[in-house]
Amino acid sequence: MIIIKTKLDNIRTETILRPLSKTDYTGINGGFFAADSYDEPPTEGRSIAYNEFDEGDKVTYKGRTLPEIYEYNGTAKNQKSRKTAVLYEKKGTIKADYMYARNLDDVKARYDNITNVIGGTSFAESDWSPLAYQLPTYRTIFAWDDTNAYLIAFTDPVTVPHAKQSIEFIGLDPKNAIVLDGSGSTSIQVYDDGNQKKNYCFYGEDRYLFNIVRVKKDY
Repeated sequence: MIIIKTKLDNIRTETILRPLSKTDYTGINGGFFAADSYDEPPTEGRSIAYNEFDEGDKVTYKGRTLPEIYEYNGTAKNQKSRKTAVLYEKKGTIKADYMYARNLDDVKARYDNITNVIGGTSFAESDWSPLAYQLPTYRTIFAWDDTNAYLIAFTDPVTVPHAKQSIEFIGLDPKNAIVLDGSGSTSIQVYDDGNQKKNYCFYGEDRYLFNIVRVKKDY
């Protein structure tokens, strides 16, 4: 398990349409997405990906152009209520919380001054198929406490219940965590103190991703 710890105000979800290893970002892969194949840009997101900086913007990579902001968990026609992380500003401080949301409008109806919304899912068995819940595979978690965010990649295959137990073991509350895309999409990239890039991309570092959760600046 590899963990990136940084301040909550240092987090940004970013739509990239490419492998994490093809960016200069420190971070992890983001939520679920749709793709014709995993060696070309995704066709759309399937988890909310919002930050306050990119409203109305688009990203283009290898001929595919999509909006920076993806507004739904699921699809526009088949929206799913999933556990979703919400970062928002309160009295000059960035806070984090979660809610079950179908779309970005649900989140905006509950929170003001939103900075980032990151769609994922929970550790609850009811939110998974029986096979996916018990399948050992690489997994990615976004977790938080009162002041910090934790970007976590499991480098050895684990089941969903094992991942939850591991979060508890390191002293974090699984309530304050969401499970992001996993398996072949599990990716983490960091830089060492000499500003040299180190790629930790598991199950194939060239897997294309829709969005990531990244560190905005040096931590």
